[in-house]
Amino acid sequence: MNEELALATSTGLPLASLVFHVAMGVAALVGGFIAIAARKGGSWHRRGGIVFVYTMIATGLTAAGISVYEGKSPGGGLVTAYFVFTAWTTIRPLPRGGRPVDIALMVFAFAFAGLGYLGAFTALGRPGNRLDGVPAGMLFFMSSVNLLAAIGDLKMIRAHGIQGSRRIARHLWRMCFGLFIAMGSFVAQLFTMKYIPDALRSLPVILVLSAGPLVVLVYWMWRIRLRHNLRGLMTRKPIEAV
Repeated sequence: MNEELALATSTGLPLASLVFHVAMGVAALVGGFIAIAARKGGSWHRRGGIVFVYTMIATGLTAAGISVYEGKSPGGGLVTAYFVFTAWTTIRPLPRGGRPVDIALMVFAFAFAGLGYLGAFTALGRPGNRLDGVPAGMLFFMSSVNLLAAIGDLKMIRAHGIQGSRRIARHLWRMCFGLFIAMGSFVAQLFTMKYIPDALRSLPVILVLSAGPLVVLVYWMWRIRLRHNLRGLMTRKPIEAV
């Protein structure tokens, strides 16, 4: 098993991969928060969203590669890329081969949900209820979200697509959850970076950064799925609440 990669000790291709991963991650956070703050459907929202999608997919794929190099599971990086990619294709479907790709991604989500539950139950029998440093509770949480996403994929495929408020809700919750994963990874790194000011490691800052995307996610699900309130959203085509 390889040692964990670090910017201070890596060289060559591993160092280049880490630098690229960190740069893409920082760009993704900037683009993600611009997309959250801007008016939905407006030009700033679309520009921030485009930056977020491309950089998050690059971040997730490089994270998966780094994990394989370290002898760990690439699931976290692949799942991150899955959430962001499916959020994007909800608004901009693939011009060709969309249905086979949707089916493949659904199978992927179901598979990783099952593997996640297996890992969670395995963690319960380990010292400290952890598996590779991840608490069993977090494994159950992530597996449940993956399962919900897979079920959503199944419903969309069976219905031959979704429209109205369900389409917007699918896009927004997957984008917000992708940002939550990215922010969680960033917060975790705050404790390992020596040059980060102590003020950024305080509990209030950590809670705001890590829980912020989830709060935004809950707000949009409440507004769009429960209230069917699409007022102020700018879209290319008129949207009617279902």
